[in-house]
Amino acid sequence: MRSRGIPIPLIDDSVERCALASVPEIRSVRPSTNRIFLPAALLVVFAVALKFLIHYALPYFAFNRAYFDVYWPHRFRLITHISGGIVALICGPFQFWTGLRQRALTFHRWTGRLYLVSVVVGTSGAAMMAVFTTPRNFGISLGFMALAWITCTVIAYLAIRRRLMTLHKEWMVRSYVIAFGFVAFRLINDYPPGIHWGSFADRAATVTWACWGVPFLAYEIILAAQRLRLEPVPKLDARC
Repeated sequence: MRSRGIPIPLIDDSVERCALASVPEIRSVRPSTNRIFLPAALLVVFAVALKFLIHYALPYFAFNRAYFDVYWPHRFRLITHISGGIVALICGPFQFWTGLRQRALTFHRWTGRLYLVSVVVGTSGAAMMAVFTTPRNFGISLGFMALAWITCTVIAYLAIRRRLMTLHKEWMVRSYVIAFGFVAFRLINDYPPGIHWGSFADRAATVTWACWGVPFLAYEIILAAQRLRLEPVPKLDARC
């Protein structure tokens, strides 16, 4: 077929069928249970963190030499680390409370800024502690934990600056998983089975890696599973 001497290309029907068939097919998803599960999970996290703060962290502020034990010469480094950790643990759950974020965006932003500052303070103290902590493998593992914490937090901050909301949420979760690692360290170290992993010098580095590495890996598996379940599945024609 020609029009004014200009040839009009014909589209092969098979190509058109392939193009239409390759349109992603969206899987049906059941109604989200986040409205129930998320507040309950945040409440549990906040309760556990609060118990940790009252039982383990706050007594350091009495500056009792016996309580500091071998860390008495480095008490100000330790207090810096603990201070940042306390604020981060308290602010974190408010960042993930969707209802609060929708109703009080300004409060959400300011708690986010406070969380960011607390991470900088906490990681600074942890880095200083890592230099002097013995055994050395314990100090090194603490230093890498601090590095992972500040890295995740900075990525979350850069993401929100560029309005990449999903990326921001994911890296904030990673950051808080590491912040909560200081609570998990006590849970693993002071209770079975971790308390039976040899002397403190033997298990300190292992517990430090496990207290954030295992939850971090669990979150990555959960995130991957959600994406595998929710991502559109291309439906290709066998004739393409």
